[in-house]
Amino acid sequence: MGADDRAIMAVLTLHPVGTSYGKAYTDLGRLTRSLSVPGAVLPAGTWHGTRGEFVHVREGPSMGDALITQLPAGVEVLVGCRTRGQVVAVPACSGEWWAFLPQYGGYISTLCIDSPDNRLPDVPECGSPRP
Repeated sequence: MGADDRAIMAVLTLHPVGTSYGKAYTDLGRLTRSLSVPGAVLPAGTWHGTRGEFVHVREGPSMGDALITQLPAGVEVLVGCRTRGQVVAVPACSGEWWAFLPQYGGYISTLCIDSPDNRLPDVPECGSPRP
């Protein structure tokens, strides 16, 4: 972090016994994003919570694209942009929108994002100027 990524921050926190990993992860992320670090540049995007267990981050907007990593339920992720991709269907809903997560360099289906509108209207389409 900081100018030329030349600084390291260590943050230790305590959470009550039984706190989910997703809540602790999100709390820590919010804390570190709130700190003022000289020379630091905040990444562009919008923060959204995830839903569902083992959210798959993929190299592209398709279930057939290679898996980069899995995220636990309830963590916040930075969404840089959204794009149309493979239609994903789960019980009671389906959608073609995928969110690009710049910190992971991959995509998740917007069905895994905790938002009332899976299109994520507050996020620009990939390749479009930010609103």
